[in-house]
Amino acid sequence: MTRTFLSLALLAAPLAGCRSADDADAYGTFQATETTVSAQAEGRLLAFDVHEGDALTAGQAVGVVDTTQLVAQRDALVAQRRQILGQKRALLAQARATLAGRGVSTAGEAVAVAGRQAALAQGAATLATVAEADAALRALDAQLATAREELARTERLYAARAATDRERNERQGQVAALEAQRDQARARVASIRAQASAADAQAAVQTAQGGVQSAQSTSQTAQAGVPEAQAAALDDQVAGIDAQIAGIDARLANATVRNPVAGTVLTTVAEPGEVVAPGSPLYTVGALGALKLRAYATGNQLARLRLGQRVEVRVDDGAGGLRTLPGEVVFVAANAQFTPTPIQTKDERATLVYAFDVKVNDPQGTVKIGMPGEVRFLQDTP
Repeated sequence: MTRTFLSLALLAAPLAGCRSADDADAYGTFQATETTVSAQAEGRLLAFDVHEGDALTAGQAVGVVDTTQLVAQRDALVAQRRQILGQKRALLAQARATLAGRGVSTAGEAVAVAGRQAALAQGAATLATVAEADAALRALDAQLATAREELARTERLYAARAATDRERNERQGQVAALEAQRDQARARVASIRAQASAADAQAAVQTAQGGVQSAQSTSQTAQAGVPEAQAAALDDQVAGIDAQIAGIDARLANATVRNPVAGTVLTTVAEPGEVVAPGSPLYTVGALGALKLRAYATGNQLARLRLGQRVEVRVDDGAGGLRTLPGEVVFVAANAQFTPTPIQTKDERATLVYAFDVKVNDPQGTVKIGMPGEVRFLQDTP
């Protein structure tokens, strides 16, 4: 979230004693673009090495959210995936052995019947699990709908300035967390349905095995296709698990807090050890390389202001004098505002002023946020 840091504390007196008040045309203070960095994962903030005044680079890792639970979930899914792939290899080996043997016996027929019964029982159990997973998914959908309504209500309050950024961020974090849980629940339902389909396919194949014993060659060919069909059904389960692992990998990547823009830390909100949620503000960073001077001009001076106009900006040099920097007008307000109490203009009798921003070229980096400055319009500016 990016906004402009605005300071209304302007010069109440000339910046240095060795000049007259008529030397400057306008006065103001320097501002910077301020970015609020928020958490993208939920959990305990294990590490957070950010302090006010720190200079951070873009992409720098500054904190880590606890990922123990996510890693455990991922490991369980990887183990389940490995087990399914092992089953698939066994089925394919069985298919190759069946084609090589070319023999069917009464014992084999009995095994096929028993396998069919086992597959039917497994399919019934899997359907019960599907019903349970569907119920959990509907509950998550209901929670998500409620959370979205709360977020919409908070957005309206925020637009009316009746809610804070923190409240809106918390609502957004709740919605994001519930959406992630819902996606996981959907993936689980898809995986269980795939298991049920595999069980149904296995039962159908076992029935086919018991019914083709009269023709030995045809029966053997069908038997070879049974494990191949089962192996193909296992591919659906692997795909569902891969989707869940990809979702967890994305959440693990978000667990590392990275600074988005180069700048200096202005304020910190969180501390190591705190429990954070997606959208929880952690700190604010100001891009000090892009400071602008917000100054004010009277209506009489407005005619001399143009976008792109070159001006002189003067700041204290730290030795009792002034340092002059080149500047360019990059913004001029379209509407006037009443003069804020601490603001001084060249015409102190003016009651309305126009805000304007000046981009300052300061390669030495001597200008700081909130530092006062004064603007002088160049005489040769068209």
